[in-house]
Amino acid sequence: MKTLLKFLKVDAIILLFVCSFFLIKAQAETASADLANLLNSIHTMQADFVQTVYDNRGKAIQQSHGHMTLKRPNKFRWQIQKPVPQLIIANQARLWIYDPDLEQVTVRALGKTSAETPALVLSHNNIQLDNDYVVTAVAGKSANSHWFKLIPKQADSMFEFIRMGFNNGAISDMELKDHLGHSTQIQFKNTKINIAVAENLFTFKAPANVDVIDETRKKRG
Repeated sequence: MKTLLKFLKVDAIILLFVCSFFLIKAQAETASADLANLLNSIHTMQADFVQTVYDNRGKAIQQSHGHMTLKRPNKFRWQIQKPVPQLIIANQARLWIYDPDLEQVTVRALGKTSAETPALVLSHNNIQLDNDYVVTAVAGKSANSHWFKLIPKQADSMFEFIRMGFNNGAISDMELKDHLGHSTQIQFKNTKINIAVAENLFTFKAPANVDVIDETRKKRG
């Protein structure tokens, strides 16, 4: 269960990153084009978040709080502050996952991650949203909100569906449901769009005496 929760948490985070900063603009006036237009209007984003994981009976089994920052292109920071600290940073082609309690850093190639999780193919600039998802608009909770449901076209996708909600042009909610019935819901608060963000937020240097697991080097030799 702990492994599943870790995958759900990391994949939910990375999915937001790739969706928000690498989707190209669709041409047709469809739900996917509307979603792409909303995502592509976001050049930077900062927000607090509450992330809750539910089991297949709808019972909340984990909740975390933190702060996130995104910047186009290819830069992303997701920092869980409680209950268990974790820092995830993406900068260009690499992803760093730092677990202070475990004194461990895992380095992953974004390309490899994409192969493991089909949703992450959206990190490639030449991939259309329509190629990977059936996108439909769903009813919003208010006149200023827009909601979309994304169903992966690939049978081996990790997720059954993804929902994304926007209020006044900013991402407000995400929900990801897997094929086992588990779901991850993320709510964003205190959101700031298209503001200046510091570059040093997207750099990472492993602290001393921390184990570094570099998965980008495993295939060499």
